[in-house]
Amino acid sequence: MNYLRSFLFAPGSNTHVMQKALNSTADAVILDLEDAVSISEKKSTRTQVFELLKSTEWLRRIYIRINGWETPWGRADLETAIAAGIDGIMLPKAEIPKVVAEIAELLPADVDFIPLVETARGILNAYDIAICHDRISRLAFGAVDFSTDIGTDYSKSGIALLHARSHLVLVSRAADLLPPIDTVFPDLLDMVGFADELDQVKQLGMFGKLAIHPKQLDPIHTTFTPSRDEITEAREVVRAFEKAEQKGIAALEIQGKFIDYPVYRHAKKVVLLAEMLTL
Repeated sequence: MNYLRSFLFAPGSNTHVMQKALNSTADAVILDLEDAVSISEKKSTRTQVFELLKSTEWLRRIYIRINGWETPWGRADLETAIAAGIDGIMLPKAEIPKVVAEIAELLPADVDFIPLVETARGILNAYDIAICHDRISRLAFGAVDFSTDIGTDYSKSGIALLHARSHLVLVSRAADLLPPIDTVFPDLLDMVGFADELDQVKQLGMFGKLAIHPKQLDPIHTTFTPSRDEITEAREVVRAFEKAEQKGIAALEIQGKFIDYPVYRHAKKVVLLAEMLTL
């Protein structure tokens, strides 16, 4: 499983911004053919993205957000993305499991698939979407469109989004997917609010965040990367518990902290994440 912390959007209509994103520190870059592109530029943008990818060696993992499957552009977007050899596809406004499964069937074996859930119907159908095909690695949350869909403004407090976020976390765990990726934070000037939101969604059980500017990457990486102290403590817990378990002991105390199987499993996850991030 590939734990990616940051997914940086870049409009497919802007070659300069795409190049900047490809040269950023993002774990993954999403070249956007949907919301960031006007209707009149859909076809030319698709061609531009294909030519860029065919002429560029990239170090980042590359995803393409195609247009909705019901639009005139979705199928051609998918065909172009596959031909370009990208790493993954993001499907906007995922709502209907049958449609999501249909798209998954068309993907090559090495192409990741992330449905973006951003409507009330998508949230209510999230579990069925999550289990509709084994090609789906994780879900992502689109809060700006979701807020519009339910008739509220995007809230930095997170109150209007709390149920949707928690629901996606529970659905993802029940479906044995990676934790869901959180939405973009649209206010580039409010880095304090951005940090608060990162802390909130991490506590809810989400992992990773969609980004709209390279300056958001460092805070995302810091939030979703275990600290040196956390890694050291986790490794100590794993070593001590496994040693005790060999002696038939399944509960012990380390520096005043009670350690049992749930604590051990959490520590193992921290160690695994550190290894995946090569820390």
